[in-house]
Amino acid sequence: MGKRIILVALLIGVLTAGAAAGPILDPAHIRAKTLDNGLRVIVKSERQWPVAALGLVIRAGSGYETANNCGVAHMVEHLLFEERRSKEGLGPWVENMGGYISGMVTRDFTQVTVATSSGQLEQMLPKLAESVLAAKFTPEAVAHQQHIILREMADRLSSTSEVITIFTWELAYTSHPYGRPIPGRPDQVEELDVHKVRAFYRQFYRPDNVALIAVGDVDADEFFAQAEQAFGGYRNPEAPLPEVPPEPPQTEVRTRIEQMGKSITMLQFAWHAPGIANKREVCATDLIYMIMHDELNQMAQSPEGDKKLLAGAVVGFLTQRWPGLFIISAVTEPAQELDLRRAVLAKIDELRTTPVSAEVLEATKQRIYAQYAFSNEAYTDQVESMCFYEAIDSYRFAVDYIDLINQVTAEDVQKTAAKYLGAGDYNLVILRPPSPSEAQREAWLR
Repeated sequence: MGKRIILVALLIGVLTAGAAAGPILDPAHIRAKTLDNGLRVIVKSERQWPVAALGLVIRAGSGYETANNCGVAHMVEHLLFEERRSKEGLGPWVENMGGYISGMVTRDFTQVTVATSSGQLEQMLPKLAESVLAAKFTPEAVAHQQHIILREMADRLSSTSEVITIFTWELAYTSHPYGRPIPGRPDQVEELDVHKVRAFYRQFYRPDNVALIAVGDVDADEFFAQAEQAFGGYRNPEAPLPEVPPEPPQTEVRTRIEQMGKSITMLQFAWHAPGIANKREVCATDLIYMIMHDELNQMAQSPEGDKKLLAGAVVGFLTQRWPGLFIISAVTEPAQELDLRRAVLAKIDELRTTPVSAEVLEATKQRIYAQYAFSNEAYTDQVESMCFYEAIDSYRFAVDYIDLINQVTAEDVQKTAAKYLGAGDYNLVILRPPSPSEAQREAWLR
């Protein structure tokens, strides 16, 4: 095997092998430092294999956009990767060394993840810093990425689940940028130009808005010095980071009904949920969504006639910097829509009014622990966990998460459900099949 093939195999095998026995994100192995320019550096040393995973996270997601530059955070992420794909860019260099690189953008942040041999870190860090903090964007590059993004949008908008989720977030947020699709809408992407892209980049891609996280065969002191050398020369603009106004409280039920060309009915309920500032409520909501997921799937699998009521359901909650959404998605036959709506709301009402049993609470905590362990198995997974929480608050939440979950009581679960999952302040999007007359018309046109 050649050197590159050996390293790729090592990265695939070792980075998914996880750390030694003990706490998954052991604080004894983690050190943090803030550079003079404000850039945060966090290191978790695991010295048993000569590989490392890095995450560079920038607090610059779609949640920081305005009505005039929707989609710009996603555009910048695309452009950064276009630069990294250039002949002298970071991407080809990492891949030629047998490593791995990827990027993502969310409502709260943009992240670049790299996995490579630990012996390459000193050479790689200046390339990473230059790629992310000294990028140059041209009108031609922006136009090229517009075409790519618009094609991606067309693919996503062919998915019913994607469409209903876009409708739900738009319905739930009247002013906060969380209500906008992360990539923007097609007409908004077409309005982006190099001036808007550069303005957003200058505003948010600055050292005091960035964190660098490393996990693996890394000596903390040595890595701090390397990070200082690579990133310390970048300076912050004089203008402070902007504040994002909060979403006004929702005080009514909002409903949106659309037709789709399928024979089933899709429902999506959404309640405003706690943001990271309310950590105990976040943990309680994590328990709630798992309990609710189990309840609905038991309903779908019931042999006693309820199966027609619910064909399938998914419950989700993602912790975010600002209050996000607790979402229930369900599929049913059109004739069962009203009954299913009543059944879902009855399950929610039960959570608000009745404490969960000790057995259910403990079983749910054990499942969360198993999920936590599995999702932090690889070095890259650990980087992503700590990047996620450092972007919205502090990496410490990832470290302390299981302890915080274990502190949640049945009373906490009930109080959180009562506070957030109200009977009169939810959002509901319904995608129904065409009416018989409309279906006949479509068949005739075909």
